[in-house]
Amino acid sequence: MAMTLVDVAGGNFRTDEDSEKLNAAFMSHLGVKQRFIPARLAIARSLAAQGTPPAIPVYAELGKAIKGDTLFGTGASLSTWVALITQKNDGNINTLKDLLGAVAAHWARGLALLDDEWRLSDSQLPAFVRRLVEVAGLPLNGGTRIGGALGRVELMMASGPIPVPIGEISTDVTSKAAVEWVINGSGGSPHSAIMGGVGSGKTRTAVAMLKKIREQASVPFLAFDFKGDLGTDGDGKGYGLDKVFGATVIQPPRAAIPLNVLALKSTDEITITESAVRFRESFARLKGSTLGTKQKSALTDAVETALRASEPCELYHVRDTLRQVYAQRNMNEDGASAALEDICRFPLFTPTLSPAEFFSKSWIIRLPQEVPDVSRGIIVNLMLDALDTYLNSLPDSPMEDGQHRSLRSLCVIDEAHRILGSKLPSLSSLIRMSRSKGGAVMLISQSPDDFSGEEDEFLSEMGLVGAFGSNAKPNAVNRIFGKGVSLSKLATGQCVIKLRGEEGSRKVVSWQKG
Repeated sequence: MAMTLVDVAGGNFRTDEDSEKLNAAFMSHLGVKQRFIPARLAIARSLAAQGTPPAIPVYAELGKAIKGDTLFGTGASLSTWVALITQKNDGNINTLKDLLGAVAAHWARGLALLDDEWRLSDSQLPAFVRRLVEVAGLPLNGGTRIGGALGRVELMMASGPIPVPIGEISTDVTSKAAVEWVINGSGGSPHSAIMGGVGSGKTRTAVAMLKKIREQASVPFLAFDFKGDLGTDGDGKGYGLDKVFGATVIQPPRAAIPLNVLALKSTDEITITESAVRFRESFARLKGSTLGTKQKSALTDAVETALRASEPCELYHVRDTLRQVYAQRNMNEDGASAALEDICRFPLFTPTLSPAEFFSKSWIIRLPQEVPDVSRGIIVNLMLDALDTYLNSLPDSPMEDGQHRSLRSLCVIDEAHRILGSKLPSLSSLIRMSRSKGGAVMLISQSPDDFSGEEDEFLSEMGLVGAFGSNAKPNAVNRIFGKGVSLSKLATGQCVIKLRGEEGSRKVVSWQKG
């Protein structure tokens, strides 16, 4: 009987017991808890080697099984893996048994090759990764699109339960029991909002949670840092998340963000029009760029024309095309065209990396006060739009154990009150739609009042909402945490939290002085 993808998805893939031990060692080397990650890396490494590997002896003891849809994913990812393995084995794979044997052999050979490279890298992860990049023939500094099912997004995906304490202490004030939020728990949501006034410890708590996530998951990280303290500054101060996540810190416009931010997922007319409308809606949220009917039409047409004419399309292409449209329609310069002119005074983006390449890495985007408001606004708006478009172009993130969805991306917005209330479409879409794609969003803001401009159900999409002491309006507090809850009398280091699926809220000790 011919093999089907359904057969492959349900197949039990194993390698020999000695290689299984090596697979476990690489879980430790890579800092992951999922068996399929080093297995997938090993198979890919073997596919890149010359010739086909020797078969596993029939008398060999075998290790634990991994289901096909966990090892290879589903849909296009699964079929691509099968095609690559079949091609490598000269087409001599006709049955599931043939595929099981081929995978076991590639898995074992790949682990042996990886072990050699690990030792040659002096057991240092950065040097090991560099060797793999060189072996694969990929650029070390970007510039060439890296595509296919073996992209780094897949290799960096993290699954299994990821429990996260609420800060450094995380104990219930009443029961003294430890409190944890499983960020990717079944029926929950991976999104969170942490609120509190100046000096309340909200950022300290958020950073402790992010570090705990990083200990368990090698997930790409994107942070918008309006205060400039999430990373490490020139004096060695700050929260050091750049070192925790291996993130690159960029402060535009002094350094352009290496992202093809206007990249299209396809070039058909519907996609171009949809992208133009998304740009227009993001642009319309900028201060001073109010769009009337004529401005909306002109900007949409200009973006469509620029996207058709230029690949990659950059912001100055949109500006130049808008100038032409205004001239053709005898329109005078207005707030919208002036805002776009201001945006293009600085090189905010350079299309070095595709969205897949960019969002598979970790970044901290510094946007302190000296960065012009219009520049900060367009950077956040367009990058969130690009992340939303990218994540939602991916297949659903798998659930290895049937309960905990794998994480693909972690986006953090500090001082989120700067964009909350603007009803930014891309942020709303990320909160509502990215959960199934493995996306997680953390908003760090000052008060429940900051969310008053969003739709009523916005915070209901959060898996965790926490608030430290503030003078927030009672109506906003009660709407989120329940009647009778007050934030004005919380002790230092205490916060009120509400977990998705729980009826009431509770007080938690997050941190303490000393």
